[in-house]
Amino acid sequence: MKRLLSFIMCFLILIAVCGCKSAKDELSSSEAVPLQNDNSSETTVSATPADDTADPENIEITDEGAKVDTQTVTHKNGQALGIDVSKWQGKIDWAAVKKSGIEFAVIRIGYRAENGKIYKDSNADYNIQQAVKQGILVGVYFFSTAVNTTEAIEEADFVISSVKGYKISYPVVYDCEGYTVSDSRMNRLSADSRTDNALAFLERIKKAGYTGMFYGAKGEISGNIYWNMPRIEQSFKIWIAHYTTPTYPEVEKPDYSGKYDMWQYTNRGNVNGIEGNCDINVSYFTADEQNPKDTTATPEQAKPPKTEQEKLYTEINDQVTAKEEVNLREGAGTNFNIVAKLKSGEFLTRTGVGSNGWSRLLYNGKTVYAITSYLSNTVVQIPKEDIVAGCKFTPKSDRVTAKVEVNLRVLPTTNSEVIGSLKSGTFLVRTAVSDKGWSRLEFNGQTVYAVTSYLTDKAPEISSDEQTDQNGTFTEHGMTFKGVDSRNVTAKEETNLRDKPTTESDIIHTLVNGEYVTLVAESDSGWAKLMYNGRAVYAIKSFLQ
Repeated sequence: MKRLLSFIMCFLILIAVCGCKSAKDELSSSEAVPLQNDNSSETTVSATPADDTADPENIEITDEGAKVDTQTVTHKNGQALGIDVSKWQGKIDWAAVKKSGIEFAVIRIGYRAENGKIYKDSNADYNIQQAVKQGILVGVYFFSTAVNTTEAIEEADFVISSVKGYKISYPVVYDCEGYTVSDSRMNRLSADSRTDNALAFLERIKKAGYTGMFYGAKGEISGNIYWNMPRIEQSFKIWIAHYTTPTYPEVEKPDYSGKYDMWQYTNRGNVNGIEGNCDINVSYFTADEQNPKDTTATPEQAKPPKTEQEKLYTEINDQVTAKEEVNLREGAGTNFNIVAKLKSGEFLTRTGVGSNGWSRLLYNGKTVYAITSYLSNTVVQIPKEDIVAGCKFTPKSDRVTAKVEVNLRVLPTTNSEVIGSLKSGTFLVRTAVSDKGWSRLEFNGQTVYAVTSYLTDKAPEISSDEQTDQNGTFTEHGMTFKGVDSRNVTAKEETNLRDKPTTESDIIHTLVNGEYVTLVAESDSGWAKLMYNGRAVYAIKSFLQ
């Protein structure tokens, strides 16, 4: 569950030393509509999905829990093994999850953003339907930012309305985090006010016939500083997050003196069917499958969520041909194998246009990819000679970087306008070379020119001392790295390049999909060492491809 958990624990330590540091608000501007239900006159719910900046769980964190493979975990009678997930786990293969030994799943049903609006998790219906289909017992959690009991009841009514047609067999959870951050709408609430909100939500859930549960990290629920836990414990189940090494099942219970019924013991679980890390939990109780509270409600069959790759593409159905000739590749990148070549006048069905500059096509019943700028809906008459500013160009298709640094110009002349520069380590696609020493490149969606002799298709060289280190294991910034064979990588979508392998370090550059840097080493802590513009930088390796 919580992309916020690591951030909050670090933040609680920092504020004791230097006070609160403001964070930038990024709010959604979605329209709101009333949702009628049986328990409240109306609930303010966003009519359109939130972008990721509105999601309070959208926090970049590094891993901190112990690595756990669920297929090797056993538990005692009367206990059960489970996960908690949201849209951040992407498209989940629930059949594989079931086979890995997972018995229950707590699925995010929605959240209230900092703009005050309630949003439904975009993957909630799909996750609930598929988990139940595989025989996994389902509970749900709501990520609250309620500032009063009216809002808390509003959130509960949203949950009740959203799940009434589903088999909810595990608890309905109130999850409230991030309230110590200075920009949080909950920041000024007292412990008693926060507790009032939680109880208002949970009492409403209980009245609707569900089992209520409260979620909190050990550091947040200890000592009654942020919550009046005795008031909550006397009526509702408690779910504690506390990461230890070693952890469950070697350690049977968390180091916490208060009441608890479920333990989230790592955020680094390896679960078949889920890409990347996942929160793992043990419940100290079991449950039987329950029928829907409203047996007449029939939820609409949810469509599978898109994978990260699929999200890059806008669906389309048209016929395209090559402007002249273009490679058809197995994937969206020049590093993928060439399946065939498409020539001008030969048409294929295009099924998607990507924000990464590639089109998705059907060729002999298989999906292939081609560079969008090389395609056309009509046969293009290509001039016999491609001449620009007196330079005759010949087509070429490769990726190049600067040997040191080179100007990018509007025309292939030294007196034309400079619109940018290319530094060593940053790669661009080259589409043509001229007979007068110029190369034609693609830069931020436009055509530019650079002097060919200042370019190379090779990655920047690494010093001999550095190379020697990277052939083995070395320690840097307190982290162990293993050298790898240098290769070019790009962002899956977008990721920060930092001057040190920590999310608190300075951001040197934001790498976007299609922009390449050189990978030179990897750590077992999830970080990659890269070369960018001749200097070493670091990025979370799961965000790279």
